[in-house]
Amino acid sequence: MRGVDLRLAGPAAAAWLAAGVLLARPGAAWWCAAACLVLAVCGAVIGFLRRSRLAGLVVLVLAAIGLAAAATAIAAPVRHPPALDAAADGHTVALVATVDSGARAAAGSPFGGGDRVSFRVTATELTVGRERITGRIPALAYASRSGRALQIGERVRISGTAKSGPPADDVALIVYADAVHETAPPPAWLAWSDGLRARFDAATARLPGDGGELLPGLVIGDETRVGADLDSAMKAASLSHLTAVSGSNCAVIIAGLLALGAAVGLPRGWRAALALAGLSGFVVLVTPGASVLRAAVMAAIVVLGTALGRPGRAVPALALAVLVLLVQNPWLARDYGFALSVVATAALLVLAPPLARRLERWLPRWLALGLSVPLAAQLACQPVLVLLNPTVPLYGVVANVLAEPAAPLATVIGLIGCLLVPLSTQLAAPLLWAAWGPASWIAGIARTSTGLPASALPWPGGVAGFGLATVLIVALVAVVARPRTVRGRRVRGATAGASALLLVAALGLQAGPAIAAKAAMPRDWVVGLCDIGQGDAIVVRDGASYALIDTGPDPKALTACLHQLGIRRLALLVLTHYDADHVGGLDAVAGITNTAVIGTPPPGDAAAARRVEELREHGVRTRFGLRGDQGSLGGLRWQVLWPDGVHPDMSTSNEGGVTLEVEGHGIRMLFLADLDEKAQDAVLADGALPRVDVVKVAHHGSADQSARLYGLIHARLGLISSGLGNSYGHPTAKALALLRAAGTQLARTDLEGTVLVTARDGALALWTQKKATDAALWTPARR
Repeated sequence: MRGVDLRLAGPAAAAWLAAGVLLARPGAAWWCAAACLVLAVCGAVIGFLRRSRLAGLVVLVLAAIGLAAAATAIAAPVRHPPALDAAADGHTVALVATVDSGARAAAGSPFGGGDRVSFRVTATELTVGRERITGRIPALAYASRSGRALQIGERVRISGTAKSGPPADDVALIVYADAVHETAPPPAWLAWSDGLRARFDAATARLPGDGGELLPGLVIGDETRVGADLDSAMKAASLSHLTAVSGSNCAVIIAGLLALGAAVGLPRGWRAALALAGLSGFVVLVTPGASVLRAAVMAAIVVLGTALGRPGRAVPALALAVLVLLVQNPWLARDYGFALSVVATAALLVLAPPLARRLERWLPRWLALGLSVPLAAQLACQPVLVLLNPTVPLYGVVANVLAEPAAPLATVIGLIGCLLVPLSTQLAAPLLWAAWGPASWIAGIARTSTGLPASALPWPGGVAGFGLATVLIVALVAVVARPRTVRGRRVRGATAGASALLLVAALGLQAGPAIAAKAAMPRDWVVGLCDIGQGDAIVVRDGASYALIDTGPDPKALTACLHQLGIRRLALLVLTHYDADHVGGLDAVAGITNTAVIGTPPPGDAAAARRVEELREHGVRTRFGLRGDQGSLGGLRWQVLWPDGVHPDMSTSNEGGVTLEVEGHGIRMLFLADLDEKAQDAVLADGALPRVDVVKVAHHGSADQSARLYGLIHARLGLISSGLGNSYGHPTAKALALLRAAGTQLARTDLEGTVLVTARDGALALWTQKKATDAALWTPARR
């Protein structure tokens, strides 16, 4: 690891840590900046008198901390004005703002993913009643999908309900918009990129399959068309960085423009100017996210240094880029994307070369180089990744080795096609199809690797997991390094041994229970409740035939549950009604469903109509569920008991939820959707309900239940799907009392996680992911 210049690494790390801490206490930032200034001056005097290099390093560290503190102190009251919390939180507001990002489907938002989009804005003026607040307030807006397309850089006026966030968050305000109106178009230097992105999106929309979804992300970082299941597969395979435009994309742009400048005989300065201009245009096109900014600033530093005849090294350029960006925006200190970008780049510069040299002892040079890059990046990023998802992708390195060669092909060819789209769609089409091939290959690698056994190993979460992963990375660096002294080699050996023991112990403690639980899962279960939070996602099964009743609020949570249960295809999907906690996860299963029985959309509900159309666009055979509909699922028989088509006042929403009776394996099951007491009594009035063995308790255990119904069906097992700590207080004391009076045993996802029910010749067996005491199960949830 000789030759690595780490002099600026310490100041950059110190500034990063200081900014991260001070964001939570911005009032202390000025004091910190003043103290650092005084200490830096004293250190500079001492260093000058004693000519001490250590003193010079200390001065740099103090100066970096002081700059980060001053930047935080200056920006905090502008980004999060003191009056914001009291004035705006929970009130109706009007914003004058600039649009900072494109609109994305708002999956999992308070309004669900079907009818809302989210986008970032910077508000310069906020009006609450008669009070007017000014600043540069970063906000996240949720708005109707049916509104017009937004353009980055345009000025808008937004009215809606606001919720303020903590000062340390990168979003100071969340706005649930009732209306969004344009007040001024984007400036010309931004308008061209909006048009190009829109034309490129239209051109790539014709490309089929996963490759068509992935290509815009590979070329310009646009992930809006990536479905939830593909997104989950890319993340699980450690390939999601390929759709986050960063260093490799900027390197391609810089190298191409420098080569073009040299080919036409431009002087060195003009070549650098051409490269910087092209890089600036590319940043505008892909929008300046955290990883893009890191890559662009670092590339600009290297190009400027070269143009001035002082070619710099990559590690100091990375450290300087971090300092510049943290001073410009201290909130990047808490941005996971920024952290992953910096750590991955540092690993490629510092860890990959010695790792490749060590691997060359056992492998051919080309293979050692190919493995060292993804292995170094994966290892360095893992401490940050476990904070987001406490697992370790077992096949991540192999997936990257197989996918990485395709990424530059898709990026370069796709970018040329993107630039040609405004000139001629026909001319660009062959290039886009050529780029579609590598993009499809990458998507195929992601899906294949995540489908392999044990694709994600469990890892401790939180601070403990971060600390353990960091210790192991440090140990690996020590092992890869080549100490020159006997003492250094002993320290390396002791570090490696201790880390190996620590790793074995940690994985044993973490993986042991998970493996045991997986092994204990019954293989012949009939009903499964997915732990997807506050909502319903219920699987009914016979052999290899699966039906899903509702999808929960979040495609990612549903995808994780289906993966846990080994489900790749649905014979039947039932959408009981169109509330977000029942259809928000539809994107995860629309493409893997054969037939759907769906509730009648409420009149005038455009979001529900779009859900129906989405199913039909995926080739799903759909029909509206009415009393008397019936069918089979393997050896199971099902029939719809409600709605009956003759109660128009109870035909949609909760009261019209599709209610199923399923019979087989010697038991009868009843799934009550979100029916209220009135609708439950109407089901009884339509015809005598038989006694059932298993009941899915209506509306997550709300208080609006029919005592008569639960007393008549006298179910042996009651299933309640609700979210831990949900704001509704589900399940309620009344619902639990009704079930206790009926002699019904309970299973709850909020306390027990995923629930599986097995039926063997009429006998029921219950498996739960977590254990809860009987007293806890019969205790009502608190709001």
